[in-house]
Amino acid sequence: MESLRAGIDDLARIVELKQKMFEEAGFGHLLSTDFVDIVFEDYKRLYDRAEAAHFLIRVEGRIIGMAGGFVKSDIPYRYLRVPRYGFVGDVYTESAHRRKGYAKQLSLQVLEWFQCHEIDTVRLLASDAARPLYATLGFAPQTKCISN
Repeated sequence: MESLRAGIDDLARIVELKQKMFEEAGFGHLLSTDFVDIVFEDYKRLYDRAEAAHFLIRVEGRIIGMAGGFVKSDIPYRYLRVPRYGFVGDVYTESAHRRKGYAKQLSLQVLEWFQCHEIDTVRLLASDAARPLYATLGFAPQTKCISN
């Protein structure tokens, strides 16, 4: 097992794992037909601007897990003195390698990356299964939306 920061050469595998993540969550049917191309181009652009990083777990030369950090500056953060925040995403481990602490290890690497970039506000969207993990890292539970 090897843990490393991803490079541009790893983006194809990252996009592949992201697609698997959506499919396993039951959202594969919602993805656009050009999902792979769109995500690849978006991530390449973010990497080129140092606004994203992924941390990977490699087992026997194969990437089996990842976690990504994204620097965002959307509303309302863009109006503040520090107009950005960190977003943790793309946390995924192939099913055969789960329950080994990889998601936590990779998420901690993402949080360290944010600290190095002086990003103090960090957000994420956690699945029901991932909420206990993120609670151990200090994240508050998500609030539920109220519909009319």
